Amino acid sequence: DRSPAEWDFEMGARMTRRVGRVAITGALLLLAAPSASISPAGAHGMRVLPRLRGGSDKGGQRRGWSEDAGQKLGSTSTRDPSLRTQSPSEIRGPGEIPKDMELMRAAAMRAASPPRSFPVLEELRSTISPPRSTIPEEMTASPSGERAGSAASKLAAGSGSVTTGSWSKLDAAKSQLQEVLSANSKLEEQVTDLAASYEKLAKSYGVGSFKPTRTASYSCLNDIVLTEPEVFSGEEEVPEGPVTFEPKPAQKELMQDKIDEALTKSLQDFEPEEEDEMCAPEDRLTIIIASSEVAPFSKSGGLADVCDKLGNALSRMGHRVMTVAPLYWKYDGVANTGVSKEFGVSGQKMRIEYWHKFRETVPAKGERAAQGVDHVFVQQGCYERHGMYGHNDDLQRFTLLSWAALEAPFAVNCGGSVYGDNVVFLVNDWMVGLIPLIMTSHYRRYNCYQNARTVFNIHNMGYCGNFPKPPPESLGLPNGDFYDKLFHDNQIKLLKGGIELADRVVTVSPTYREEIITAEGGFGLQDSCRGRFNQLDGILNGIDVEEWNPATDTFLSAQFQGFDNFYSAEDITGKAAAKAHLQDTMGLNKDPDVPIICFIGRLAFQKGIDVIEAVFPWLMNGDQQGVTGHVQVVMMGTGDEKPASFLRNAENNNKGKVASFVGFTQELEHKIIAGADILLMPSRYEPCGLPQMYAQRYGTIPVVHSTGGLRDSVIQFDPFTDEGTGWKFDRCDGEGLKYGLWNALNTYKNHKDAWAKLVTRAMSADFSWKRSAKRYIEVFNWARMDPPFQRPHPFHQDG
Repeated sequence: DRSPAEWDFEMGARMTRRVGRVAITGALLLLAAPSASISPAGAHGMRVLPRLRGGSDKGGQRRGWSEDAGQKLGSTSTRDPSLRTQSPSEIRGPGEIPKDMELMRAAAMRAASPPRSFPVLEELRSTISPPRSTIPEEMTASPSGERAGSAASKLAAGSGSVTTGSWSKLDAAKSQLQEVLSANSKLEEQVTDLAASYEKLAKSYGVGSFKPTRTASYSCLNDIVLTEPEVFSGEEEVPEGPVTFEPKPAQKELMQDKIDEALTKSLQDFEPEEEDEMCAPEDRLTIIIASSEVAPFSKSGGLADVCDKLGNALSRMGHRVMTVAPLYWKYDGVANTGVSKEFGVSGQKMRIEYWHKFRETVPAKGERAAQGVDHVFVQQGCYERHGMYGHNDDLQRFTLLSWAALEAPFAVNCGGSVYGDNVVFLVNDWMVGLIPLIMTSHYRRYNCYQNARTVFNIHNMGYCGNFPKPPPESLGLPNGDFYDKLFHDNQIKLLKGGIELADRVVTVSPTYREEIITAEGGFGLQDSCRGRFNQLDGILNGIDVEEWNPATDTFLSAQFQGFDNFYSAEDITGKAAAKAHLQDTMGLNKDPDVPIICFIGRLAFQKGIDVIEAVFPWLMNGDQQGVTGHVQVVMMGTGDEKPASFLRNAENNNKGKVASFVGFTQELEHKIIAGADILLMPSRYEPCGLPQMYAQRYGTIPVVHSTGGLRDSVIQFDPFTDEGTGWKFDRCDGEGLKYGLWNALNTYKNHKDAWAKLVTRAMSADFSWKRSAKRYIEVFNWARMDPPFQRPHPFHQDG
C-alpha cells in the first residue's frame, strides 16, 4: 500500500545501509590485511593510486603500514581532486529530478556503481550488494526517463497517495538520510586512504619482492634492507588527473642489480697473494651455515652479514661451504634443483623444494678448480610473505627450515656430489635452534650424522624464540625425545634447545661469552649457558674491510662529495675535506677546528640514547676548562618516538651546532663516519656492535660503554704509554659518559700530537672476517675432536 515516493525512499535507505556495511567490512578487511598470508602473485592485479603528499619520511624511509595508514585517516585534504568521491549534486543530471529524488537516486547509484575500483572491495561488494536488476526502474532510469519523471511529478505536486503526514514523515527521514550519506561519504574517504596505503604495500609484491621488517634480534647496527624495492620520496609531486600506476619492472631489476653488484664485488675482493693462506687439502672442512637470512639475497640485520662474509672467508681458505636459508622470492640466477622433500610439521605434510646458486669466491687457476659458496634455498609458500619475522606460524616456518637444512647435505647435488654427513653445522640463532635437537633425537638414533657436529651461534640472548608448548608431534618428533630441553617458564624457547643440545656454543664476542652466564646478561637462560661453559667460546664478528675502506669508499668520491676525499692511515688529509663536506651537507657551521661528535644507532633504550640526552646540556653549555661547549653533534637513527623527539628538539634549539636525522641511509652513514671525529656508543649491552669498528677504520675515535663487543674491539687509551684506540667507561649513565667524552674532547683540543697518533692506530686495527674465520675453524676442529655432546641410544632395526 506504499506510495511510489515512499517506496523510492525505502529503497534508497536500504541501499545506503548496504553501502555502509560494505565500507565497514572493507575497512576491517584492509586493517587485517598486513597480518594475513598474502602471496606475491595475488597482488599483481591491484591498481596503485598516485602517492599522497607527505606519505614518506625524508630520505625515502618507509614507515610501518599501520602508522602510515593511521596518519592518512585524519587527512584527506591532499588527495587528488580527480579521485575523490562524487557528491550527490555532481551525480545529478539535468533539472528534471528534484532534490528529494536526487538523494534517493544517489544512494542507489552508490550501491550499484562504486565511484572507484578496488579489486578487494569490488569482490566483497559483489557478495553483499544486490544485482542491479533488483533495483526499481525509477532508481536506474536516466534522469529524463518517464518513470523518474512520474515519481518526481508526484512528489512535486504532493498529490496522489502522498498525504500531508507522509510529507512530514518524508522530511524527517530525508534529514536522517542526509546525515547517513554524509557519514558514509567520510567513511568511504577513510576506506580509500586505507586502500591506497594497502595497495602501496601490494606494489612491493607487484615487483616480485617483499619488504622484510628488521628483526629486533640483532643489536649490531646495519639497517640496510637490500631486498626492499625503491620507494617514492616524500617530495614527489602528485600527478594531476586520474592516473593509474602499474608496477615497474625496473624496480625489480634495480634490486637484482644490487645483488649482482654484491656478488661481483665479492669475487673482485679476492687477491691472488692470499692463495698461500689456503688450507692444505687434508685440513679442509665441509661446513653448512644454516640461517633465516643471508646477504645479499635477504637481509634485515647483522645475522645476514655473518652468514655471507664468514662463508666467503671460509671458502677462500679452501673449505667447502654451503648456506641454507629460505627462498623469500625468486632471485636471478637461482635455479630449481628438481629435488623436493615432505616433512610432517604441525599435523600436515609440508612439501619444500630446493633451489641452488653457486657463488664463486676464488677464480679457477691452472689445475685448481674455482672455490665458492653453494647457496641452497628452501622454497615454500610460507616464506613468501611481507616480512621475514613476526608471523603467527613462525614456529612452523622455522621448524620446517630446520628439517630442510638437515636434509640438504644429502639431497642437493652441488658440483657433481652431495655434501654427505661428515659435516659441521654452524647454526645461527633461535630461528634454526631446532637443528641440534632434531639431529640428536632423530638422525643420530638412526646412525646418521655420527661424524657430524653442530656449533650453535648466539647473536642476542634477549631474543629466545619463545612459543607456547606444542605437542612434540607438531615439530616432527613423534617420540618427543629431548623435547624437554626446550622448556622454560611454561613455554618453549628455541634458543635454549640450541644451547643445551649443540656440540659447541659460540657468541659473537668474547666478553659477551662472560656476560650471558650472569643474571643480567642471561635473560633467564644463564643456568643453561653456565652448564655449557666448557664448550662455550666467544668470537668477535668482522666487518667488510673493502666496503668500509676510506681509501676506496664510493661515498667519499667526487660522485657524492664533489671531490675525491679518499684518505688512509698514511695520508689522512682527505678526512678534513670529508668533515667540511659533512658540515655543509648537514647545515652545520663551517669550522675545521671544532670536534664533531656523532651517534648512529637504533633509537631504543638498549642503545643508551637517553644517556646522551642526560649529558646533552653539559656538552653544549661548556665548562671552565673550555673542553665542552665548542662542539658540534650529528645524530642519526630510527626507533622510538621519544628519543626521536629529542633528536629533533636538539637540532631546533641548536641550529648550526647540532644536526639530526630521524631515519637511515647508507650514504649518510658513510659520510658521518668519515667526517666525524668522535663516535658515541653508550649501549647498555651490545653482543657485538659494528659502528665502533667502522669508525676506527675511518679514524673516528669511539667512546663506548665497556660491554660485549664494544669492550673487545676498543682498546682503552693510555696517555702515559701512548697506546689505545678509544675510550671505554664502566658505568652506563651520565657520569660514565662524561668521563669518556671529556677525556676524548680534551685530547682532541689540547693534545694534538697524541690525537694524531690515536687516529693512526685506530685505522690500523684488523677487523677483517679473515681473522674471525680462523677462530671459527679452531672451534670447528675442537668440536670434531670431542665426541657428540649428546649420544642417544640408536633405534634397534631388524636385519
